[in-house]
Amino acid sequence: MKKTALVLSILLISAAVSCESKAVEPQQNQEISTEIQSENTEIKEKTNISIALVQSVDYHTIWQDVYPKLEKLNKQSNDYHIDVEVYNFDEGDILGDTSVQKLSMEILAGNVPDIISATPFQLDKFRKNGYLADISPIMEKTGNIKRDDFLDNVINSVDENGEIHIIYPAFTIYSAAAKTELVGDNAENWTVQQAIDAYNSFDGDFLAQMYTKYDIRHYFFDGMLMNCVDFDNYTCNFNDGLTTVMEFLTAIPPMEKRFGTVIGSTVDNTALVKQIWIPGINSYYSNETLYNFKDEPISFVGYPTDNGKGTIVKIDTAFGITSTGKHQEEAWDALSQLVFNSEIQKEISDRSHGIPVKKSVVNELFDLSENIENSINAPVTLPDGSEMKLSKEQNNQLKNFIENVKIEPFVNTYIEQIIKEESDYVFDGNRSIDECVNILQNRFELYLSEKQ
Repeated sequence: MKKTALVLSILLISAAVSCESKAVEPQQNQEISTEIQSENTEIKEKTNISIALVQSVDYHTIWQDVYPKLEKLNKQSNDYHIDVEVYNFDEGDILGDTSVQKLSMEILAGNVPDIISATPFQLDKFRKNGYLADISPIMEKTGNIKRDDFLDNVINSVDENGEIHIIYPAFTIYSAAAKTELVGDNAENWTVQQAIDAYNSFDGDFLAQMYTKYDIRHYFFDGMLMNCVDFDNYTCNFNDGLTTVMEFLTAIPPMEKRFGTVIGSTVDNTALVKQIWIPGINSYYSNETLYNFKDEPISFVGYPTDNGKGTIVKIDTAFGITSTGKHQEEAWDALSQLVFNSEIQKEISDRSHGIPVKKSVVNELFDLSENIENSINAPVTLPDGSEMKLSKEQNNQLKNFIENVKIEPFVNTYIEQIIKEESDYVFDGNRSIDECVNILQNRFELYLSEKQ
């Protein structure tokens, strides 16, 4: 009897424990289930940010740096996911109009992206149609990157009565330089006549690495678009700007192709002008400068114009936030991380994809130690085996040049091909200079009237 009572007691205790255990188990499962559900809800609540990438003949170089960053950001961010839709241009469309039209039709149909990426010239068409929002208040509200974080000349180039509809992450400079002792102190962005006088008076090659007469023609023509066309006021004047250049170029005697040591160099004063490409704040510039001028003072003569716009600035990628987009603040936050954070700005410069637009990054790149690989201050090994680095004066000159260069982002430089095409008829002897000038005047007046 005692044995039976003991067995019953054990069974009752086991049953009670078993019941208690079963009562606890659903609660634990419920907690786990709630956690899973919470995680799933968090994933579902990610904001989808859409970017419309509008293509053109200008290859969007910076996207080589942006795409890896985008993939990384999508994996790490708990806030949003970014998708890119590419709009291609049709064959033969050098202005990128067809890709703009394709996206415009999508917007009219109600398929509005949060961000549009295109050349500034293309984006300006969306701005004129009211598709782009003023980014200024969005910048201030999010507080990530504000107006004051950008170079002053960058903001000035896109500011329109206090509003900013378009912003770009980098720009590339095309210019030319000569030794100051040979061209004088007042030769920065020299005039057409200054350049012609220098050509006539210099005993040597006018251009470094000049192979034929066509090199001189291209050099003088690269400034003609800026010299003859005023895109701010939609006017043009080829009568004054182009006639002098054409008369000068047609009078240049023929040149045979030349190769090897006979080609002039700015180092030994056998050439006067060296064209310069500045794709970033890195060792490319220091190599080019020290190879061609060593530590001698130089002047940025640029391309010959009569309006002081002798330096060409090109931008292949810019961004705008749509005015009717649903996620404007999130879109700016995404851009801040994708293209305007310091890491990506440095990468863009390091890979020669453009000069960064953030003040802090520009300052840092100019201050980098000579021990940093690809730094603008790193020593350069010259052809004679000696080492040299940019002087403090050369460093400061470039920094001042970058911070003050005139940037006109909304000029489509591909239309300069029209000038070159028409001028070829003159050089081939099939058209007079006056005929060429009149044709260009009429073509550009029509072109500008359509853009107003």
